[in-house]
Amino acid sequence: MRRGKGIGAPARRAAAALLLVAGCARLGGREPVRGEVDPQVTAAVAARVPEPCRAAVAAAMTAGEQLAGQCATTQSRAAQEVLAATRQRSFGIVDRTTVRLASMGLVLSQAHLCRRWPLRAPGQASLDVGAARLAGCNVRRYVGPLAVSVRASDGTSLPVMTVRSDQDGQAEVSFAEVDALLRARGRGGLGSFTTLLVGRDGWAAHVDLPELRAQLAEWHATWVGRGRGSPALFAELHPDDEAAARMRTRALEASLKRQAEDAAAVDRGELSARRFLERHAWSPYRSLVEQKDGRPSP
Repeated sequence: MRRGKGIGAPARRAAAALLLVAGCARLGGREPVRGEVDPQVTAAVAARVPEPCRAAVAAAMTAGEQLAGQCATTQSRAAQEVLAATRQRSFGIVDRTTVRLASMGLVLSQAHLCRRWPLRAPGQASLDVGAARLAGCNVRRYVGPLAVSVRASDGTSLPVMTVRSDQDGQAEVSFAEVDALLRARGRGGLGSFTTLLVGRDGWAAHVDLPELRAQLAEWHATWVGRGRGSPALFAELHPDDEAAARMRTRALEASLKRQAEDAAAVDRGELSARRFLERHAWSPYRSLVEQKDGRPSP
C-alpha cells in the first residue's frame, strides 16, 4: 500500500500557528464570566463534601469566593471538581479601574486553561491575577466585546451598548453615551437606573449609579471651586444635588460679569455692538448697547 507523504516541519509549524491564532480568536470572541458557581452545580459537588465543611463550601462556591481556615483545602478540591463539571473555561479579571468625570476606564485580562475554578478573595468585587494564578490558570489580556447594560430598582436589566477592549485589554465606557442611548429609547437616562453593569453579567464592573452621581457631583463642585469648571454645567448635570442652587447663583454672577466686561468693551470700541447682541440673548446692558447699534429690541 502506498503511504502518503509525511508533513514537514515548516508545515507543522504553520498548522500550529494557525491553531494558535484560531484559539486566540475564540478566546476573544466570547466574553469571560465572573467566578460565581451555578447553585445546582454547587449543590451536586457540595453533597460529596464532608459534613463539617459542606455548608461553608457551598455558600462560598455559590458566591465565587475563597474560604480560609480548615475548610480551604476541601474547597480547593471542590473547585477542581466544579471546573470538571462545567463547560466554562474563561474567567474575567479586572486589572485596573479608573473612574473619571465623563467615563470609566478599564484594563482587563482573562484566565483560561485553569486547573481549578478561580475564586475571588472575600470582599473583592472581581477576580484578580493572584487568585487566577492560585487556581493554576493561564492569564492573558482580554481582547474582545464588552456588553454594557443597566439595572433598574426592580432588578430588571436592559442592554445598552457594546464596547471592545483593545490589544492591551483597555476599554472605555462613556457615561454620556450610555445616558444618551437610554434617552433616545425613551428610558429617561442613567438617572432612572440603579446599577451600571460592564461585561456579561457585570463581570468587569458593578457601578452603583446613585453613589456614582454623588461622587461625580463632588468632583465637579471641587473643580468649579478651583476655577476649572462651569457652574452652569454643574447645575445642568446635577440638578438635584444640594450644591445646584449655589452653582446656579454662581453661574448667573459669572454671566453678569461677562456681560459687564463686554459692555465696557463696546464702550471702548474693542467689541462691536452687533457682536455683543449676538453673544448675549438676554442682558441688563442690552438696551444701552442697542442704542449704539441702532436696532430696537425684538
